[in-house]
Amino acid sequence: MRPAPCLLFLAGFFGWLATASAQADPAPAEPPAPVETPAPVEPAPAPVEPPAAFAETPADAGESSAGEEKLELQFSGRIQSDLRFRVAEKAIGTFYNRQALPSGVERNENILQMKLNANYGRISGVADVDFIWYGLPDAYAGLADLSSLMRVDPFALQVQALYVEATNVGVDGLDLRVGYQKVLWGKGDQFNPTNTLNPNDLEDVLLFGEQLSNMMVKLDYSVFSDYTLSGVLVPVFKNALLPRSAPLGLAATDRMPMLDDVLRWRLHLEQAYALQQGYATVVSRIDPVVPERSFGNMPFAFRLAGPVFEQDLAISYYRGFSDMPVPVHNHTVQALGEQCDPADPARCIDGLLGTETTLNFPRMQVLGINLAGEMNPLGWISEDISPIGYRIELAVIFPERVEIMLDNEEINLGIVQPAGEYDYNRGGARPAVLEDTPFLKWVVGLDYTFNEHVYLNLMWVHGLPDEFGAGDWLHEGTVVREGRTADAPMDDYQTCAAVAVIQGQSVAPCGERYGRQFAVEKLRPRIGDYAALVLDIKFDSDRGLLRLFAMWDLSGYFEERWDATAGARVRRYLSLFGDGFSAILYPELNYNFGNGFDLGLGALLQLGEDFTKFGDPAAGGSLVWTRARFRY
Repeated sequence: MRPAPCLLFLAGFFGWLATASAQADPAPAEPPAPVETPAPVEPAPAPVEPPAAFAETPADAGESSAGEEKLELQFSGRIQSDLRFRVAEKAIGTFYNRQALPSGVERNENILQMKLNANYGRISGVADVDFIWYGLPDAYAGLADLSSLMRVDPFALQVQALYVEATNVGVDGLDLRVGYQKVLWGKGDQFNPTNTLNPNDLEDVLLFGEQLSNMMVKLDYSVFSDYTLSGVLVPVFKNALLPRSAPLGLAATDRMPMLDDVLRWRLHLEQAYALQQGYATVVSRIDPVVPERSFGNMPFAFRLAGPVFEQDLAISYYRGFSDMPVPVHNHTVQALGEQCDPADPARCIDGLLGTETTLNFPRMQVLGINLAGEMNPLGWISEDISPIGYRIELAVIFPERVEIMLDNEEINLGIVQPAGEYDYNRGGARPAVLEDTPFLKWVVGLDYTFNEHVYLNLMWVHGLPDEFGAGDWLHEGTVVREGRTADAPMDDYQTCAAVAVIQGQSVAPCGERYGRQFAVEKLRPRIGDYAALVLDIKFDSDRGLLRLFAMWDLSGYFEERWDATAGARVRRYLSLFGDGFSAILYPELNYNFGNGFDLGLGALLQLGEDFTKFGDPAAGGSLVWTRARFRY
């Protein structure tokens, strides 16, 4: 659909709405109270509603009699401008597969939000739309792009909400909501492993925890007035929106997803051998495949929520798909063509081993438990001691096993081999990238308000949105953060492989033997543990807010290699205060000048080595930013 007619229609509609409100001549309202700026890791807050709604009677309704229902409309929104700078270049790969994020302007984004709330008796509707102008043009593919407005001044429309809701549908206490919406059941503060119905919106790192709206049908039934039973059907699965820095991960061919250690060590060796022969292994193409649209693939969920001993308790069940993909097929093609390093013309390769990767979204079931409330263990000392708030969110995830097919066209690296000779199916089964072993994600948080100026929130986060599969301190399982082959005798490997080919045998044992002894990997648990802190300090009658968010990766990193003395592979722990250190520091300052206008500035510092969670170039690097916003 072309966006221009849609924009014109909505602009005309809201223009009519503004005219109607002016004609209605409502009583003047006071300007809205100062609005607290949202947390740096929180999604953009809901727009501030005007102090009073105005009513509009349909043209054909005539004069309203006493008690007659009226159509009530409420219009609000915001204008926001974000300017961000990347402190230093972040890059991965080398001259034949380098991906880089340059330093300088990272984002120049301008948003016009328009929100309309409509109520007519038991029926209501919400339309919440963001019009986004990105400010930075895409790379031009040709001269014709200079005549394309979408290329020169790219913009987009994002629907935050677009739904209709009816209360007491047929039965008292039964509510129905249909349309684009967000169903957020989690109680954790921005870390919500039980929020599985909406996909994660990871495009903007400063809005961590935001989720995308999706088309849903939602029923809520009030049971005994205090308890609510909910059911949600999602007709079409929607995947997560990935960050702009995600393409940097394409160059990291050493981060192999296979769970079979022996196979990974062999592949590290084979990649090193291929490079010695003049052929570099790269990811040449990635094809995500979403689940087929069918009745059997419609995600759905149920939840029962209510108070238990004055604490909020909710139990939920979800069946559907993970919104983060995993590889299910790697097809490798040998391509001739010399390439040389511009910085060192004597450093050349003869060609590439291009891997075409297919991604899929694994099925899963999730049992969720949420508990939130307050406790005051020290209240007996003094009435001035405030209660401590707590939030517990637990997700028990039951994934479906996922295997990967590894195949190739004919590859000649000094050893004459027929097409498909590289057999990676150990024991007749394809290697797994995900087991069906259940695993846990959780958030445990404590928050305390010291006084009207100071607020503190501490959290233990077990598992981030991009982490999936069994592997933590409860269950063995790791992921590769960096891999290579150190000082392998490639001539001996080539001789072993050549003999195997002559004898009509597989070269796999040769790769496994030398891979085991010479592969070096940096590993960490599949599901990480993190300590998070949010500290708020308010000043100047709550107009100013100084906020610090910090997050420290406590998962632990290991370097694993062969130890000739021990005659086995051993692991060396990388200290959390040394090579294994990885953290985020996010200070920000916001000030509300009144009348809906506020300014903010801050920095997002991502610290650690390239193989760590937050030091990874694919995380985007450190940023400084400014923001101006006007709410109406």
